[in-house]
Amino acid sequence: MDAAPDSEIEPDTTPVTVEALDDSVAEDLARRAALWDAAFRERDEFAAADLLDPEFTQESVHPMRNVMSRSVWLEVLPDYVIHEWDVEDRIVDVEGDFGAILQRVRMRAMVMGEERSGVLVLSDLWRRVGGEWRVWRRHSTPIEPTAPRDPAEQD
Repeated sequence: MDAAPDSEIEPDTTPVTVEALDDSVAEDLARRAALWDAAFRERDEFAAADLLDPEFTQESVHPMRNVMSRSVWLEVLPDYVIHEWDVEDRIVDVEGDFGAILQRVRMRAMVMGEERSGVLVLSDLWRRVGGEWRVWRRHSTPIEPTAPRDPAEQD
C-alpha cells in the first residue's frame, strides 16, 4: 500500500495522558508534580527542596550539554523569574516506584537576568522513596525560542 503524500497527512494534536493501572498512584504523582510546578513558579526553595530527590539533577543537551546538581538548582531558583507558564500537553506514566512526566510548556521567564522564554519539552523522572514521590531528573529541551520582549514590557 502506498503512503499518502505529505500534504494529506495531518498530525494528531490530541493531548494524551497515559496513567498507571492504579489511577490513585498516578493521581498522587500528578499532585506532587503540581506542587513542584507551584514551588518552581513561586521560587519557593523550601517547598522545592522537599520535592527533590537527594540525587536530583537538571540536564539538557541542547543548545549545549548542561548538568545542574540539586544544590546548584536550588541556589539558582530565586533568580528564575517566571512571568508565564502554560502546560500545553502532559503525559503521565507510572510503573511501580518510577514515574515519568513528559510535557510541552510555553513559558516566559528571565534566569539570572537572561531571557529564557519559549516552548520547552520537559521530561521529569520521579521515584517513590519512603512512600513519597521525589523528582530525580529533569531533562529540558527548548524547541521554540520566543523573541526577546522589550524590557519596558517586563513584569
